[in-house]
Amino acid sequence: MITNAAKLARLRFIDSMMDYYGWMNREHLTDFFGISVPQASNDLGDYQMEFPDNIVYNLSAKRYERSATYRRVLP
Repeated sequence: MITNAAKLARLRFIDSMMDYYGWMNREHLTDFFGISVPQASNDLGDYQMEFPDNIVYNLSAKRYERSATYRRVLP
């Protein structure tokens, strides 16, 4: 369960980016929220840990992508 409102907002952003665009990278988070690159990495890792069937990291494209089993989880 996520109790930090700022963290929840960032995880919702990740979920909506996956739903709408199908991919994202750390730069999206750093630009939108004004957070550091390490914090963006932590947020993406936390999202992936919490919802492992939703996103995968594409090493060649250097971005996170929606998985084939993606489903929106954070309204």
